[in-house]
Amino acid sequence: MINVGVLNELEVCDENSSGYYLKAADSDEKAFMPPSLGPREVNIGDQLKVFIYLDTSDCLLATTNFPNAMVGQFALMKVAETTHFGAFMNWGITKDLLIPDTEQKEPIRYGEEHIVRVCIDERTEKIYGTTKLGKHIQSSKFDIEEGQEVDLVPALKEELGYRCVINRKFIGMIYHNEIFKEIIPGKVLKGVVKKIRQDGLVDCALQVQGIQNLYDSKDVILNYLKENEGKSDLHDKSKPDDIKATLGMSKQTFKNSIGMLYREKKIIIKKDGIELVIEK
Repeated sequence: MINVGVLNELEVCDENSSGYYLKAADSDEKAFMPPSLGPREVNIGDQLKVFIYLDTSDCLLATTNFPNAMVGQFALMKVAETTHFGAFMNWGITKDLLIPDTEQKEPIRYGEEHIVRVCIDERTEKIYGTTKLGKHIQSSKFDIEEGQEVDLVPALKEELGYRCVINRKFIGMIYHNEIFKEIIPGKVLKGVVKKIRQDGLVDCALQVQGIQNLYDSKDVILNYLKENEGKSDLHDKSKPDDIKATLGMSKQTFKNSIGMLYREKKIIIKKDGIELVIEK
């Protein structure tokens, strides 16, 4: 059986002047793949991992180019075109993803970026997008846990922080007071799950939590001192913004880290800064 909107492992079973036909091992159902949507070299009998969607004639199309999100997943997408019946989003493959006007939480305008969930009409097998995320978030079935490292895609800047997409499956937030580096919407970052909330949302952080964060921050401080003649004018009374701008960490993390470095006799703490202990 060939499943629309997800990846399928299919065998190349036939070809003609227009392209190739692929079928599943347990079915005679076929999908068509034009040369432009497949690898440079294709042979009969090849096993290919392909994404399946419907063309304008509702025929199955296969491509080895994968979209930014598949059915059941979320992604940050940019509006490619708007019409009277909906908006088309760029989702990483040749065919743009339609968000019907009835699936828009707010009217979508050309050039905007939105978090979109990819859906499928079970009756017609047509793939569409929606920005009405509430019911999908509330029904989330989590396969992540607190403390786990995840892939984050910061998407929309809000009052409390950045709304983000987590492993393409969940929606969460990175709070402004825990951001100590430049955020580029759409760029994948490594993060960690802080809390899974009852409303289906997830609180995340960019930096590793707990003791591992302190170990990493200690290395940042030591490397900075080594690159700056063993001295820094930062100390426990420095302004949080100065620490963030110089080292990319919070003041509390800085204070905890220099305390550990002092106890390990790797630095000297002075009133006007810190110094690296020179090993003899």
